[in-house]
Amino acid sequence: MVQFFGLFAAILVFILVVALTAHFRQQRNEVLERWIAMGKCGPVSSFEGTLGVEQTSPTFLRLASTEEARRLQFKYRWLSAIREQASYDEVIFDASRHLIELRHKDKLTSVPFGRFSAVRMRELSQQEAGSLWHFDLVGAEGRNVLFVSSARGDRRTMFENSAGLARAISGITSLPVQVVVSGNVWTPGWPPKSVDGY
Repeated sequence: MVQFFGLFAAILVFILVVALTAHFRQQRNEVLERWIAMGKCGPVSSFEGTLGVEQTSPTFLRLASTEEARRLQFKYRWLSAIREQASYDEVIFDASRHLIELRHKDKLTSVPFGRFSAVRMRELSQQEAGSLWHFDLVGAEGRNVLFVSSARGDRRTMFENSAGLARAISGITSLPVQVVVSGNVWTPGWPPKSVDGY
């Protein structure tokens, strides 16, 4: 009987820890989303990743493969343990046509903004190697589209450098930005749990 209560208490403690962790992580996601909405991030030109920012205006954004971006794609694909890969050579967000164009080699896919419900930044983090951010277009009905990944580096710096891209895409497409902080890294004090913690 004592073993049963001990096991029950251990399970209860585990559930409580998981629930509290999820709660605090969600608060941090919301804080980072508000930072992006308020413009507390770097300019779109500070983004470094598997595509480079080639052309930008308030109604148009073109991300394209550069020599540096190709090196990063090669590194992620062959020299790291990153399972998901952004494989596009060019991505265009065009407000005048309400279209997103995704090009991979000779294949061009044009998708209207209305097919998506949000732009999502997902953190992939390893304490010793630093953080990187995957960018997804969240499908309104159907699968998400991973279209670019940031370079890897200091957790806060990489967020600030990458968030400007999410803000620019949101401004062009009118899609909200969702942020998902990695659960496998704990950085004391960052991200904060309130906007005032900045």
